Amino acid sequence: MFKPTVSSLLILVLLCAACTKEDENITEFDGLFNRTPEPVFESSFGLAADPSVLMLRDTLFMYFTAEGGIAVVYSLDNGKSWMNPSNNITDDYLALKKRSSAWDNTLETPEVVKVDNLFYMYYTGYREGESDNEHVQNYEIGLATSQNGFDFDRISSSEDGPIINRNITDPSAFDHHALTSPGVIFEEGLFYMVYAGWNVSQNWTATNAGIRILGATSSDGRVWTKIGEPLLTSADIGFSPDVNEASLLKSKIDGYWLIPFSTDRSIGLARSKTFFGDFEVYPNAVIKPEFYWDNEVTAPDGIIQDGKLRLWFHGVKEPNYWPWVIGYAEQDYPFLW
Repeated sequence: MFKPTVSSLLILVLLCAACTKEDENITEFDGLFNRTPEPVFESSFGLAADPSVLMLRDTLFMYFTAEGGIAVVYSLDNGKSWMNPSNNITDDYLALKKRSSAWDNTLETPEVVKVDNLFYMYYTGYREGESDNEHVQNYEIGLATSQNGFDFDRISSSEDGPIINRNITDPSAFDHHALTSPGVIFEEGLFYMVYAGWNVSQNWTATNAGIRILGATSSDGRVWTKIGEPLLTSADIGFSPDVNEASLLKSKIDGYWLIPFSTDRSIGLARSKTFFGDFEVYPNAVIKPEFYWDNEVTAPDGIIQDGKLRLWFHGVKEPNYWPWVIGYAEQDYPFLW
């Protein structure tokens, strides 16, 4: 188990200088946010997706979907360059590994929060190839924890199954077929989660078919109570027919709960004075595809820092849909809504 010290962190800066991207150029374009024209992080394996970022003092952690599981990198210069917490600079450092015979033999869409001295990693897991429909895998949500933020172990109740299950008993349930992409914050003694719920009944034609952003709450981060009604639906989005992956932020500046979310190929933003809504959606996409490496920009997560709303997301290019890389955008906050 790797436990970083000040000296080891400095050594890793030098070791990883050749494998990180450092591009401070911010480009203005027709979205609300300004973007870096190059990816800010790429994996040597070609898969770096679904970023989750966490700022602790002077260290910025980023967790992402990788080959073999959920990987982690960190930055000591506020995201300009990223380091792998091992001496093997050509390999992903897997914070949580998939298991070949388990319910979560494939891992995606991590979200990490730190409460007291414990890191909580919420993730989407499923057994690849065992979907009960042709449209989506049987995504469900598991939990792993860590003392150091680099090495995670599943909690006992996630060893044999998820901590939040899709509702398979009610064909009209919003998350009957899948729930994925958790976004979590801890606020005044409670955990709050948003996630994407899937219902693809009757080939997307049933009354409740669609993808929605749903919510849940927990007092301990392990046992969750789902909220009955969606927080966001595709009907709320005026600039896209689709809503999907989302994350959750809470602004200490103006008190808003913020949901950055994916559409079919762009990123939107919603806000509310309470977690339970109603959420107001910004009328246009705030981040759009713009550069040679993206036809789609999706799966945002971020922080509010030094008067800016900072978002990381993944991009991918048609028609090969490879590689998956991570981009960055920012905007002064608050801004005119």
